[in-house]
Amino acid sequence: MKTDETGARAGVGAPDSLASALDVLASAAAANSGAEESDRVALAERVVREAVAELQATQLALTEALIASQDRQLAVEALARINLRGTASDDTLALLLDRALSITDSRQVVLFERGEVALVRGDHADLDVHVRLVEDVLRSAADDAVRAVAADTAVVAVLDPEGEDDQHIAFFRSSDRPFSTSDVPLIEAIVSAIGIMLAFRELHRHEFERAVVEREHQLASVLAQSVISTEPPPSTGVDVAARTVPAALTGGDFYVFGRSTGSLWFAVGDVAGKGLPAAMLMTRAVAACRIAFLTRPDDSVVDVFQRIEDELFDHLDDVGVFITLAVGVLQEDTGEVSLVNAGHSPVLRIGADAETVKASVPPLGIVRGRVPRVWSTVLGPDDVLVIGSDGLVEQTDPDGEQFGYARFADLCASADRGDSAGFVSTVFDAVQDFARGAAPSDDATLMVVRRERTSA
Repeated sequence: MKTDETGARAGVGAPDSLASALDVLASAAAANSGAEESDRVALAERVVREAVAELQATQLALTEALIASQDRQLAVEALARINLRGTASDDTLALLLDRALSITDSRQVVLFERGEVALVRGDHADLDVHVRLVEDVLRSAADDAVRAVAADTAVVAVLDPEGEDDQHIAFFRSSDRPFSTSDVPLIEAIVSAIGIMLAFRELHRHEFERAVVEREHQLASVLAQSVISTEPPPSTGVDVAARTVPAALTGGDFYVFGRSTGSLWFAVGDVAGKGLPAAMLMTRAVAACRIAFLTRPDDSVVDVFQRIEDELFDHLDDVGVFITLAVGVLQEDTGEVSLVNAGHSPVLRIGADAETVKASVPPLGIVRGRVPRVWSTVLGPDDVLVIGSDGLVEQTDPDGEQFGYARFADLCASADRGDSAGFVSTVFDAVQDFARGAAPSDDATLMVVRRERTSA
């Protein structure tokens, strides 16, 4: 690279010439010969004039250099004023490169991304030659983070040396105006600004992609949650209500209803985990329950449970997830309930006291083919069957204390049993009051089944 010689011209010649002129004048003053004195004075005058002319030339060069430096400073300030934190679009990047082209007085500026020409500003002539030149420079560089110079007419710089993307920028001049060492700090400043620009553009791209994924997640969550029945099917003499509240946008808790002649089928389940993965499995479990209720409405609760297990087990085993499930059927005319509990809790029968319905088989996806033990009861006029999920009993308050199974059983025993929907609201309100603003620990679901009281 050519070294800048302005400083050398300013510091060499002028002091020596002035010293010589002073010596000549001193000699002339000491001489007595008129002719010799005249010659010496004329010589001194000529030397002084030459020295003054050289000083003036040096002053002019320094002035021009100062003006050029100020122009560059103003140009860099203008470069810095470009909105780097805006949309980081290709138009903004092109504007940056145009400014860089002008500031560095280059004939061409080329941006390379992943080894390919991404953007060219200025003269497009000799682009192929310049591309090969850049490839040679980068290939021969000992350290890719070090800016490289080729033939003093090209400066190649690495953008974001610590980043993963392979990005470079190259500045080109004609052979009669090579780059000098004084251009390097300016180019480094420009490269830094462009590097920031590209970083913001990459950040903007990632944010856009993340927003798209989040939007798709939201749509999938809405669709997944929509598979849960909002209302139980009409039933003679039976009052049923259910509610589920996901801990996140969507969750893995679910409830399902089905109808057969004189019977009401129901199921409450909890997919391990929460969020969209659990919701996707939840939709499959809901479909399996509905298919079993429709295709085997007159079968025993054990047969229906095994039909659901056959539908889900292989898939659950493949993904390493399990589902707790309580599935049952209520005979409308007698109030008889038959229920299978596969690892689900809490399940309570609230009558004169609170009876816990314990699990008789592991959750679905753990062990296949276990024959469950059926729990049966007859619901009296003041009895209710309560099937919740662990998001209710495991809800914590701000101090970390859990609501707990005992408190849940006491709450259900004291709640008004005259209306299933009111019962559900009472439980959710009590748990929410206990939480006092603490975030949900898990999805919360509650189903209440009761026989309607007949008038005397």
